This record gives sequence, C-alpha cells and structure tokens, in this order.
Amino acid sequence: MINRPINLFVSVVSSAIVLMGVAVSFTGCADGENFEKRVSERVVWQMNNYPESRLRDIYKNFFQDRFGPGHMIPDSASAGAYLRSELLKVEGRSQAKLAEVTGWRGDYVRVDLSAIKEGLVSYQVFFEAFMESAQEVRMPQKEKSAEVSAEDWKKEWNRIEKIVKKLYPDIQDFQKDSRFLDSLLNTGKYVVHHSEAYTNEYDPHYRLFSKSVYDNLLRQLLL
Repeated sequence: MINRPINLFVSVVSSAIVLMGVAVSFTGCADGENFEKRVSERVVWQMNNYPESRLRDIYKNFFQDRFGPGHMIPDSASAGAYLRSELLKVEGRSQAKLAEVTGWRGDYVRVDLSAIKEGLVSYQVFFEAFMESAQEVRMPQKEKSAEVSAEDWKKEWNRIEKIVKKLYPDIQDFQKDSRFLDSLLNTGKYVVHHSEAYTNEYDPHYRLFSKSVYDNLLRQLLL
C-alpha cells in the first residue's frame, strides 16, 4: 500500500499528467520523436511513482493500454466473484492516484478498487463499467491484416523497451525480464503478471476501463 510522497519529475513529465493523472488522453498513432516523447513521459511517470517497477511491470502497463482487460474475463459471473473476493483484501489505496492512464496512448485507465471501499462509486456501477469496457478489447492476432497483429505489437514493444533501457538502464532484472518477454512474444503469448517486487511493494488492486467508459461513467465520481 502506497504511503510515501510522490516524487514529481516535472522537467520531463508534463504537469498535466503528474497532477491530474487521467486528464490527458493520448490518441491516434505517433512515430519518431513524438512516439519517443510520449513513451518517455509515461515510463518516467511510472518509475517516479512506482520505483520498484521491473521491466515486466512497464510492459504490463503498455500492454494494458493497447489491449485492455479482456484476457481477465472468462464470463461475467466469474469476473464478479473474483472482484468481490479481491475487495475483501483491499485495505487502502494501492495506486498513487485513484485513476491512472495507461501506456502512451491513454486508451485505458486503471482505477483502484479502493474507490468502491471508500464509497466513491457503487459496486454495481463499477462492475457494469468494467464489463462494458471488456467489450471493446482487441487482442493481438497472428494475421498480419488484423487490426493489431502479433508482429505489430512485438515491434511496438521492442521500440518501447529500447526507450526504457535508455532512460533506466539499471532497472533490476532488466536483462532477465527482457529475455522472458522476448520468449513470451515469440511463442504467441502476451499476458504477464506484475513482478514479485512490484506486488510486494504496492499490493496492486485495480481494474481497467476504456477511456470512453471511464469518462462517461466514472470520471465525475472520482474527482
């Protein structure tokens, strides 16, 4: 559970992102310097707020931004049961902010489950918004003609990883995680859990919402 002051790296990260968390939405595609700038901002934000992050935690953030929460939802009944079970373990906030944008696009928002425990949003509204977001999920496909092919995602992640390495070459277990992620993507798998270090330090408990669903159903409740 987070209980330390947040170190703001204002010279690199835009103040809107740091101070408002979800106020900025990155949309569309970016190439070259624009892509590197957006990725760099988000990586620096994560490492300032979650310094125990490993490479796989950064990967998870960018993957969630690209593909959302669909891999977590076999059906609504099991998703609801899992959410209620996890809520029993929530003792406080696990995020720097209740709602945080993911990745460089900002297509999805992580909302801390403590929002329910604090009475800011009802379980029913939270769960229905979560399930609505799941309908918008798009996973990597083997076909190159797909909206997001597996090869497209692998290339995008490789670009992101190079930026991470340039910014934070001394992240613990960097090479180990890099090899693991490369092997994972080469076998057509994509989903990872948070690292043990991240889990032990921050005890993450959140759900992902598409930016549109978040704006329509949750944003005003969490301001």
